[in-house]
Amino acid sequence: MQKMSGSDLSFAAAEMMRLLGKRIAKIRRTEKGIFLLKIGTEELLFEPAVRLHITRQAFAAKDAPDGFTSLMRKVFEGKTIEKIEQVENERIVEMTVRSKERLVFELFRKGNVILVSEEGSIIACLNKDESGGRRVARGEKYAHPKASDFQIKKPKIVRFSVKEKDGAAVSYSSDGASFEGREFSSFCEAADFYYANQLEESEGEKAAAAQIKMLLERKKSQEETLARMEAERRAVKEAGDEIYRNYEQLAELLKIVQRMKKEKKSDEEISRELEKHKAKLSGQNVEVEV
Repeated sequence: MQKMSGSDLSFAAAEMMRLLGKRIAKIRRTEKGIFLLKIGTEELLFEPAVRLHITRQAFAAKDAPDGFTSLMRKVFEGKTIEKIEQVENERIVEMTVRSKERLVFELFRKGNVILVSEEGSIIACLNKDESGGRRVARGEKYAHPKASDFQIKKPKIVRFSVKEKDGAAVSYSSDGASFEGREFSSFCEAADFYYANQLEESEGEKAAAAQIKMLLERKKSQEETLARMEAERRAVKEAGDEIYRNYEQLAELLKIVQRMKKEKKSDEEISRELEKHKAKLSGQNVEVEV
């Protein structure tokens, strides 16, 4: 399934401008984790890591909202959209209401919905994130990812289309130079049609996906085991190196213990003597402070 690019998101954000001045009437979430925001007479759809666009498709929401959706409702329902903007060259769209709270939609990696207060601190987020030199978590100051040299490239000729095959939508495009398939008057309409006409995964595809997941989990487990073994190897090597560096001292201490044992000295007497050399007797072992 195709995921929206930065260029795709710029078209969606431009079409979302008609939501300005409209009130957020209802926030819902489906069983598959899709967020739906009823804004005026329109509905905005956000599928984390996949897409953000206005939709005319009908979706069934959960019978009861989860805690995160309930908080979104509490903070944003009934409030009016004042500003919508895409963060430059990023797959991020921010929606600001008149009371200055922001809803931030991030499409990269796992995707995220972030509730930001008027002061810029994070009220809540769908997914915690500590990558890219920033920390996305409740109470933290919200920050965009570090800027990169990447530039969004838009087609010279814009034409929204969806390519179909065997009754299913296989791809969508905004590039008029490579137009192919069914044409739409807006990006949101094209995206809506494309995502609504995906073929269900076959049993073979599901089995392949499950196999890949299992192999990735096994790979992760093996990597963790190798890392642990490497740490143990380093610890043993460091211990061996330490013994080698202090070999003469250890040999001398062993001579002292052997001599005192022959002299029938008690363990207490031997321990007192070893203390002078920053060592001690522990059962049949001699412990040395290094």
